[in-house]
Amino acid sequence: MRVKTYLPSLDGLRGVAALAVVGSHFENLSGISLHLQHSGPAVDFFFILSGVVIGQAYERRLAAGLTWTAYMGLRLKRLYPAILGGLVIGAAAALTGGERLYPAMALQVALLPALWGPALHGGELFPLNGPQWSLFLELAGNALHAVALPWLTTWRLLGVVAMAAVALLWTSLHFGGLDVGWARSNAWGGIPRVIFGFGTGLLIWRGRSLGFRAPQAPYATVVLGLVLCLIRPFPEAGRYAVTDPVIVLLALPVLVFLAVESPVPAGALRLAAWLGALSYPLYAIHAPILRCLESVLDTFPDSQAAWGWAVALPAVILLAAVFERLYDAPVRRWLSGGRRPAP
Repeated sequence: MRVKTYLPSLDGLRGVAALAVVGSHFENLSGISLHLQHSGPAVDFFFILSGVVIGQAYERRLAAGLTWTAYMGLRLKRLYPAILGGLVIGAAAALTGGERLYPAMALQVALLPALWGPALHGGELFPLNGPQWSLFLELAGNALHAVALPWLTTWRLLGVVAMAAVALLWTSLHFGGLDVGWARSNAWGGIPRVIFGFGTGLLIWRGRSLGFRAPQAPYATVVLGLVLCLIRPFPEAGRYAVTDPVIVLLALPVLVFLAVESPVPAGALRLAAWLGALSYPLYAIHAPILRCLESVLDTFPDSQAAWGWAVALPAVILLAAVFERLYDAPVRRWLSGGRRPAP
């Protein structure tokens, strides 16, 4: 059975999730409410999408003899250019804000968390670019998946995902929600998040390859479902310990399962493709750009700063689009020898 390997429906959803993450960090810095204060499950959504994409792009190639070294080289070519760009912007943001750069931060260039030494923002694992924690875990998950693949039958994968789901529920109850994994105080909480999310995506792809298909749903319905999971305008203060696992363990896997069979309307295909191309660069560089803007706007009177923040969000999206077009995409093509970069 031939399985389609490009799913434009996932591109659009990836872009929506990236915009939600950017909006939440914008809200934290600006104080302007977008109802995105607790959109952390967007990261779990990325992990699930990653499992689907890696499953369709690499599982058969790994089983056919693609070496671990070659595979990780492909993954680094895909992810590292934007990571490096984000770190450069993060260093500029730190210096602009009058902060010191510490030797431990050099570990971020090697994709390792700064587990010792002073950190800039509340003990973040990656103080130059906070969201890098999830990229670190994704690469670690990719590496372990490739090593374990000969052993990782679908039934065993199902068992691993089930154990991760239990650990994820306990993590949420312990921390009062799933906004964990990014700081030294909650770093271990990111482990069940990536195992469950990535493993669930692999299960969705393997099931689809075996002929288990979700019913087709209107694509707009799937997008709306994701928006409601991330915006969450309904009051739930103090209930994140329960609502986060419901969203991550149930709602997001169902949405991805439906999305792989939900065709994008013809009129929205270009938008979905653009959002997909923008999503990763936007995620990789938005935090240090916002910090740069914060350092500049803090020098203005409150009334002028408010106008500055009003244009900050579209400015970040525009800068990410320029970054993707002029830097990320060309560098990845160059690293791939002029060929189309691997997913």
